[in-house]
Parts: sequence; structure tokens; C-alpha cells
Amino acid sequence: MSDDDLIDLLRRDLDSPALLILFERYHPVLQRLQKQYFIPGFDQEDWDQEALLVLCSTVQRFKDDLSRSFGAFYRLRLRHRVFDLIRQSQALKRRLARESLSLEAEAAYFADTLPDQRWLLREQLEAKEAVYQVLPRLSAVEHSVFHGILTGQSLHAISQEQNLTVPQVQAASHRSQAKLRELLAE
Repeated sequence: MSDDDLIDLLRRDLDSPALLILFERYHPVLQRLQKQYFIPGFDQEDWDQEALLVLCSTVQRFKDDLSRSFGAFYRLRLRHRVFDLIRQSQALKRRLARESLSLEAEAAYFADTLPDQRWLLREQLEAKEAVYQVLPRLSAVEHSVFHGILTGQSLHAISQEQNLTVPQVQAASHRSQAKLRELLAE
């Protein structure tokens, strides 16, 4: 089939198999552009997708009486699309460079938003100390349930180990957690 026949089929229905035939016929144009230009972040699928989109729009815009050949018109439009994509990627780099922040100039902002590992360590130590302080306040059942929770046991496993019902373990868990919250609130 000639290019004109394929184009006529595509103008009637873009889902026609003629699209892939025409795409394969003009795939060397895409390959040549891929060798000449680099678009950051683009892989083969991205190139193929952009080329198919350009091919579809070229089929719709191509006028036999104004252009000599479909191939030349497609090559020109695909090259312009590649230039647009390169410009967009360069603009993104410039925008990111303009929007970058200096750590020294924005020290107060970063101090409020970035986690301070020393502060996290201090909080962990305070939580550990609170656990040790709450232990004497717990009953024997609460102590055994709390210890099981701290070691990562499930409530069901604690109930079996301590010969308690699951509701008893849940109640002891709630009471011990409430006592820990009271201690932390002091």
C-alpha cells in the first residue's frame, strides 16, 4: 500500500492497523533523530510514544496539495517535537536551579522542618525512661501484659502465655497504656 492509501485509512479510523504499518515504514526517521539528540529521562518507549503521537497529528494535518511528501513533513514535525522536548527539559533544569535554597540563608526554615537526629535520640531516651518509671505502678497482670507488648507479642499470644482471656489481656493493656500516658503528661 502506498503512503496515500495508508493516510486515507488513518483519516477514517486512527485505530486502523495502517498506523503501525506507517510507523514501521518511517521508523528509520525516528532512529536517526535518536542518534542525533538526547532527551533526559527518555527511554525507547518514550521515543516511540512521542513519534506515534506526532505521526497521528501529521496524518491529520498533511495536505497533498501543499506538501511534496508525507515523509518530509513527518520528519520536520518530529524534529520540532524533539526540539520542544529538549527545551522543556532544559527549562525544568533552569527552574530547579532558580528554586534551590541555600542552607545557610534558610537555616531557620530547615531547623524547623528537618528532623534532628539528636532530638530523636533524646525522645527515645525519654520514652525508655518513662517505661522504666511506669513499671512499678503496674499490677502483676498489667506488668506481664505490658512486657509482652514491648517484646512484640500479640494479645492472643500473651493471653495463652499468661493463662488469661483475650478481653482480660486487652483490659490490662489499656490500663497500662493509660498509666504510661498519665506519667508522660506529668
